[in-house]
Amino acid sequence: MNIAIIDDLKDDRLWLSEKLNQYMKANDLFFNLSEFDNAEQFLNVFVSGSFDIIFMDIYMDKINGMDAAVRIRKLDFDCKLIFITVSQEHLLQGYSVNACHYLIKPVSDESFDQAMKFCRIKPTYAVPFLNVTSRGASIHLNTAKILYIDIQRRVVHIHTLSKNISVSGTFSKVTDPLLSDSRFLLCIQGVLVNMDMIIDQTDNLFLLKNGEQIPINVRKRRSVIRSWQNYVFENMNK
Repeated sequence: MNIAIIDDLKDDRLWLSEKLNQYMKANDLFFNLSEFDNAEQFLNVFVSGSFDIIFMDIYMDKINGMDAAVRIRKLDFDCKLIFITVSQEHLLQGYSVNACHYLIKPVSDESFDQAMKFCRIKPTYAVPFLNVTSRGASIHLNTAKILYIDIQRRVVHIHTLSKNISVSGTFSKVTDPLLSDSRFLLCIQGVLVNMDMIIDQTDNLFLLKNGEQIPINVRKRRSVIRSWQNYVFENMNK
């Protein structure tokens, strides 16, 4: 995601960028950060959809943060806007531009975390992490990175976008925790696929984001495809 910080104080920008790095790393999220020391500079490059989250100081020279927010909302009503300032003077105005949060400097860690939660950028997966053992080492695996899990020659493999991991245990023992997560579908015996990774379906195959194709159970083809289509439909507007 793309995040912007607009603040005329360098130290405040530095503190916020460090907090963002800590939060994103802890939650295994990736982002691009752009910093601006005035609203004019930001508005010159801003277009609808260019930023997912905007941290905006209010008390700045020339164009203040609230006036800048009004201009932003004329172009983009979906980006998350968080004010960060020294006074509660404009608190009520923040609602008029649909701000997610209004942080008062000095910002506490608790207030920052709450603001990020209000942005709802962290997926609410039923099973966000999967604990497995590979070659004697314990792995705390982010389930959002899983393409599919299969079993080959009695060895269970977890396939991700970056690597394949051979893990200890039976197929059912490894995959049972994921059966409560709506993202995962048993497309054929011995293959559990992450439906977020499916980009297309043709004949008896699912096409994944990395170009791989995995088979669909021929006898249960209709119900498997229907499950995938229902999942896609239900998540279209999330």
